[in-house]
Amino acid sequence: MLPFENRARDTSLTLLAEGLADQITTNLGQVRRLDLMPPATVRFVLGHTAREPARLARALGARWLVDGQLLQSGGNVRVSVQLIDASSDRVRWTGAFQRPTDDLFAVISAVADSVATAIVGSLAPVEHAQLARRQTTSNAALIAYARGVAAMHHYDEAHVRSAVAEFGNAVSADSMFAPAWASLAEATAWQDAWIPPRQLMPRARSAAERALAIDPMSSAALAALSGIAQNYDWDPAHADTLARRALRADSNNGRAWLYLADALTARGRADAAVSAYHSALAADTLDEQVAIQSTTGLQIAHRSEEALALTRRWRRLLPQSQNWDMAEAMILITTHRCPPSPRVPPISALGLACAGQSSAARAVADTMVAQSERGEYYLPPGLLAWIFAGIGDKEATLTWLGRAVEARTFVLALARVDPIWDPVRSDPRFQHLLEAIRPITLR
Repeated sequence: MLPFENRARDTSLTLLAEGLADQITTNLGQVRRLDLMPPATVRFVLGHTAREPARLARALGARWLVDGQLLQSGGNVRVSVQLIDASSDRVRWTGAFQRPTDDLFAVISAVADSVATAIVGSLAPVEHAQLARRQTTSNAALIAYARGVAAMHHYDEAHVRSAVAEFGNAVSADSMFAPAWASLAEATAWQDAWIPPRQLMPRARSAAERALAIDPMSSAALAALSGIAQNYDWDPAHADTLARRALRADSNNGRAWLYLADALTARGRADAAVSAYHSALAADTLDEQVAIQSTTGLQIAHRSEEALALTRRWRRLLPQSQNWDMAEAMILITTHRCPPSPRVPPISALGLACAGQSSAARAVADTMVAQSERGEYYLPPGLLAWIFAGIGDKEATLTWLGRAVEARTFVLALARVDPIWDPVRSDPRFQHLLEAIRPITLR
């Protein structure tokens, strides 16, 4: 299912067009005879491949492509859809659906039913019923939720903040909309790179618990709580339990697999963790956040070659991303394999440190600290501790680790096993900090 193109003059409808395709994908997932590509994978491939059916199909490994366009006029929304058989590069079916804007779900249901029928033939009554099932009776809630889901496919501050706002609008419009509460929890927690965790995590926990009160089997809500337990509570045992409950509800929940893997890593169960990381990556091969966290886990589990292969693949896909420059540098630093001449020019402080450019790395790190302390933006203290550890400044590492403990930064969730801290591990001050990394008592 390709993201729909917005053909309206109003550019604010772009996220709605993308979100509609997401919701149709969710509905089509009810038909077990269909094997659907994850929306994040489709978006990523589309961003690196011309919107040509044959090329897209080869890149995705898909037999069928569903493409569409959205046009809003007055009080109506019109969606034009075509089903393309990639094996013959022919349009198998086309359809146009026009409904009042205040009945958006009718469009989603009609498109999903028509696409499923065109691919698999006649549907059983139960399948028709599943495709017509409404998650919410509020059109406003559905629109806000669709926009929020689309925003969450882009991991940057503006989009994540937009997603939080949209999910908030969705639950305001329908306070019993469990998927929106679960998504609000996850999106709120994702902001910990830009907002102190102590301001975020209680709100994220409350949203996830609200989702569970409405739907006790919500895999998304259970996964969100597992992430909070692992990265904020520093309680891997509880994170493990929650992740397994999430996976019993939905075995394809990549984030649940990720949080389970991290919990296993924190508990020293490396082999089981590696298997869970593989499951997380397989759930959506192009989920950047899952991949970033998996590289750290694989490295800790002594799978450095596998972790390096993953970082280098992503560096080719996102050459301007500091995330992958930093991830690769961290692996090379901890395994003492920094090359004298890096293959790719470094762009992060850790990358500069690994390339032997210590002065430049220190200058970047000092600038980051100064900007953070002037209040220009928030930087997780654990991230700064990571950087100073890579540079080799033990005193600065320990200083920022102390601040990270107070802030409950996610970086410390794996502190007991992460080799990045080996240069300071024997220091009594580090051992004292480890004693402070204990489960929070908010549950």
